[in-house]
Amino acid sequence: MPGDGADERVSGRCPGADDGPYPGPVDEALRTAAEVMLTTPTRHPLSATVREIRDFFRDDHVHAALIVSPAGYLEAVVERDDIAGCRAPDAAAAPLGRLAGRTVPAAASLAEVRRAMIAAGRRRVAVTSADGRLLGLLCLKASRAGFCSDQDVRARRAADAATGAHDR
Repeated sequence: MPGDGADERVSGRCPGADDGPYPGPVDEALRTAAEVMLTTPTRHPLSATVREIRDFFRDDHVHAALIVSPAGYLEAVVERDDIAGCRAPDAAAAPLGRLAGRTVPAAASLAEVRRAMIAAGRRRVAVTSADGRLLGLLCLKASRAGFCSDQDVRARRAADAATGAHDR
């Protein structure tokens, strides 16, 4: 990386990475998943069908569909591969997903979560409370250099809307 990055860390920017806040190496070791997660990820009801989730996945930025109960409990994380072979488009999508390996507690070390995500080849994990409520979503950037922020997502959606691109 160019320079020591001190100025970039103070401003919330990662040297040499794409735009958006990024905790530097020292900060990442001290931060938690809850501090960096997206706070308003798209939520799908228990009634969401395979067809609806396939439509949601048409946006290449989307890697996981979060199926949430009316009370806010995360019931399943559905990924593309979970529904790829399903021939029943009107079937409920939730039973095809899972939570194991796709969730982290809010207090989890960001550095440890990042390492685990890279090792598993996963770019999205749901962040949950101790009782299983969905709190947010950690989204590892394609560069693997940091995590997407709420501001990054808003900017992408605004750019998509301005160009008429598919919005999610």
